[in-house]
Amino acid sequence: MGEAGTIESMAGAVLTRALTGPVAWLLVGLVVCAGLVAFPLTAGGQESETPAADAPVPAIPVPDDPPAAPEPEWSYRFLVPATLLLGTAAVVGAIIMYFVRVTKNRYRVIR
Repeated sequence: MGEAGTIESMAGAVLTRALTGPVAWLLVGLVVCAGLVAFPLTAGGQESETPAADAPVPAIPVPDDPPAAPEPEWSYRFLVPATLLLGTAAVVGAIIMYFVRVTKNRYRVIR
């Protein structure tokens, strides 16, 4: 029974030692971040961002259209496919040259 008490006290000491210093600050930071995610703060105590009913009408209404998708740059549109094509051609050419050289030396014509 003496050993069991010693093991339990050692485990308690290790747990207490582990919860001090940087580990404790990490746990506090995680709890605070989880609280902010669960209950976000609002500016001025407002519940939502909807305008009031008596808000003035804007002089120039701005449409809520999503921004147009940007066109890929010329380097992405032309250089990448050209590089892939040249690389593939080089690999295929190397394979063909290898088999031509191997089969050329494999058989000899005797006259």
